[in-house]
Amino acid sequence: MSALAAKLKLLAKDTVIYGVGSVLVRSVSFFLIPIYTRVFTVADYGIIEMISVISMFLSVIMMIGMDSTQTYFFFQQKEHGIEAQSRIVSSVLQIRIVAGIVCIAMAMILSPLLNSLFFGGGLSWEYFAVAFSAAWFVQTTNQSSQVFRLLYKPFHYLGITLIQAVGTAIIALILILVFDQGIFGVYLGSLCASVFATAFGWILVRKHLRLTGWNRGWYRRLMKFGAPLIASGFAMFVLSTSDRWFITTFRDADELGLYAVGAKFGVLIALAVETFRTAWGPVSIDAMYSAEGKEMYRIVGRSYVGLGIIGVVILTTLSPLLVSIIAPEEYFESYRIVGVIAWFSVFYGFCLFGCRGIWKAEKNYWWTISLFIASSLNILLDSLWVPEYGIMGAAIATSISFLVLNVILLIISEFYWRVGYPYFVFLLQIAIGAGATYLILSLYRDEITYLKPSLVCVLTILAIAAMSVPPDFAYRLLRRIIRKQTGDGDV
Repeated sequence: MSALAAKLKLLAKDTVIYGVGSVLVRSVSFFLIPIYTRVFTVADYGIIEMISVISMFLSVIMMIGMDSTQTYFFFQQKEHGIEAQSRIVSSVLQIRIVAGIVCIAMAMILSPLLNSLFFGGGLSWEYFAVAFSAAWFVQTTNQSSQVFRLLYKPFHYLGITLIQAVGTAIIALILILVFDQGIFGVYLGSLCASVFATAFGWILVRKHLRLTGWNRGWYRRLMKFGAPLIASGFAMFVLSTSDRWFITTFRDADELGLYAVGAKFGVLIALAVETFRTAWGPVSIDAMYSAEGKEMYRIVGRSYVGLGIIGVVILTTLSPLLVSIIAPEEYFESYRIVGVIAWFSVFYGFCLFGCRGIWKAEKNYWWTISLFIASSLNILLDSLWVPEYGIMGAAIATSISFLVLNVILLIISEFYWRVGYPYFVFLLQIAIGAGATYLILSLYRDEITYLKPSLVCVLTILAIAAMSVPPDFAYRLLRRIIRKQTGDGDV
């Protein structure tokens, strides 16, 4: 078996394992929708979404770029053994502990201002304390689980994430339904479950943990690599959440609630993307330093774009049915943005292809610059489209901005490490998928019937699937299958 085939086999195996696990993890959040949409009003859902957005911003600062830093240096120190890798993991944890304490303290000082600006002074300080603390424990849990992902141990990784997700749901539901804690119960449940998951995760990963001293020799190097990623993390936050800020400013909590529910249905695509990213991340870094790496990037990139767009078109077709089954009638209009916002997830996942040349050259500042350009574009588009088109304008602005981000990243990455992606195929796949999404939503605008949208969906799937596998790779794969079945080495 060739080195490329071995890596593709590893990617396929890990993708299946992570896929099953991610379905379980994300399905917890998805299946909370019918409960939360019946317990909370549309406005309440908007408040929950806004608290989550603020917590995400705090998480970006608390991470200080250490997630990507740990991944990069963990593989760089691979040849030096477990002791060297343990110093990386321990140093990152120590930095995160200090950053978490400082960030939460500063955020609590600012909490009265946040309460006044976004919630009309209607929340007590306990909401912010619990939400911010939960955000830190979630990040710390993620670091421990990430170590197992880097070690190609998906079951350990999934065990930790499942404990956190399922624990959060169970505790939150008890607090909400039994003890009538309402919105506060959502975040208290997350905090309780994340504390337990953090302890469990670090007990499992203790072989890669050395807390007997401060690893001062690594701090400067890690921070030098991660510092540009702080700015990029902030830019990514703006790029991913500015739609919520503009909806809150120019619309109201009800529309933000609809947008939040529509985005929750988009988690079905985000689930597939995150599954792929989780499996592809370590494999792709290994591939950067192998002879067959460029070919692997071309094959996987082309297939990823095709399959991602097929998923978006299917979700767009099913969105009215899914929303009507799972959520109450007052949330039905959220179906309009489900397929549109799902494009954002596909483009977000492709960033792992677009930025690799930048990573290989260790020119991380280009990643930051690209994110700032894309986030600035998103702010501009949101300011133009949200006041006039509401949640649909926000969804389109976010997806377009992530597309532009990928275009910029590819141009820069190809300069440092030319892969030779099939750009015309990418363009054709996106054009067909976007046209199908628009046509399906237009058909639903006239009448909610499924025959014509389903026909458009099927034709789109056939067209994009035909472009998703490189012909030369398909030919080689077919030859290998025939050779294996016939035992004929001359095929």
